[in-house]
Amino acid sequence: MKEEEKQNKKTVPMKGKNAMKKRWVYPAVYLSFAAVILASVLWYQNDAKNTENNSTPESALKEDGTAVPVSLTKEVFQMPVADPEAIEVVKDFFSPDATAQEQEAALVFYNNIYYQNRGIDLATEDNKAFDVTAALSGNVVKVAKDPALGWVVEVEHDKGVVTHYSSLASVSVKQGDQVKQGAVLGQAGENAYDKDAKIHAHFEVRKDGEAVDPVMAWDQSVAQLASAVEDSRKEMKKAEEKKAAEEQKKAEEQKPAEEKKPAAPKADDKGGKDTKGTKDSKGGKDGKDANREQESSSQSAEDTDAPAESDETSADDSGAND
Repeated sequence: MKEEEKQNKKTVPMKGKNAMKKRWVYPAVYLSFAAVILASVLWYQNDAKNTENNSTPESALKEDGTAVPVSLTKEVFQMPVADPEAIEVVKDFFSPDATAQEQEAALVFYNNIYYQNRGIDLATEDNKAFDVTAALSGNVVKVAKDPALGWVVEVEHDKGVVTHYSSLASVSVKQGDQVKQGAVLGQAGENAYDKDAKIHAHFEVRKDGEAVDPVMAWDQSVAQLASAVEDSRKEMKKAEEKKAAEEQKKAEEQKPAEEKKPAAPKADDKGGKDTKGTKDSKGGKDGKDANREQESSSQSAEDTDAPAESDETSADDSGAND
């Protein structure tokens, strides 16, 4: 029995011990642990980054459960209407780079004077009223009724950017309100400034008080628009400086040529010289001839007078003799 038990014990293999004796087991275990640790670190870093990005108040929810708009710095300009597909641009911004025909179409005739359109005019195809909305979130700095423009609303944004809305028949905001992008500001209407446009809304984008083409602002953030305007101003300044330098250089090149050119004699001087020369030459000759004639005349007179005196003497003598 003991021998059978011994044989049975020998025939039962020790799987765990045999597996641990193999050389590849320990490296495989270490690599598995390393992979788990590495995955945990990467997951933690990614989770921390997402938490940091979403830690701004704009990512929270409002009390009614609706989502608060994304951070204002991430907003981009949108068409200032509730339904962009139903709206078309009926008058473009007056651009100095546009063709003569395009510039003519961007003029407004008011009080017998043509004015350049400093924004764009929006209207529906069927000439119906529509809601005018904020193209970007900001602070309402002006709400006023203008006799020529109708109701006017201006919203201030960052970096000196202001959006202007006019030709409104009614308004839904007041000065000092904070408005979100897409909020209704009023309804489009007619105005006295551009009667031909009928029911429309006039929209402008201004940077530091200067009007810029609103089409340039579409899908751009305030920072991007401000940067683009600054770059455009720098290019215009460089072009003006270059033009002034070229004109100055051209003037300097023409100046030496004018100095080298002999001065034309004046008409008075030429006439004076000729007249003087003529008088001197003629006057000299005429004077000598006159003197000679005078001398010969005097001599002739003396010769003529001499016999007369002798005759008188003779007469006297004859009288005396008598």
